[in-house]
Amino acid sequence: MLFSRKRHMIEKQTVNGKDVWIKVDPYHVERENPNIIPTEYFTAAYFLQEPADENASGELVQEEGETKLFESPVAALTFARKSLESQLQ
Repeated sequence: MLFSRKRHMIEKQTVNGKDVWIKVDPYHVERENPNIIPTEYFTAAYFLQEPADENASGELVQEEGETKLFESPVAALTFARKSLESQLQ
């Protein structure tokens, strides 16, 4: 893990022989009823070059033109990696 302050993380991985960095950020959802869960999802973004700092935004992982939300950081990392495996050939 490269950075981990403010509950987000950036992890360096090698995909198809290329170094990539995947950033996972929490994404809070406001609900009328706070007892409805989940109230927090996660987003993933990727970088093809090492990000300059933890506030870099990267390329958001999207699905059908919308930011894809994940129920866990592991799900976000896994989906982003699989997406990059098909993109970086």
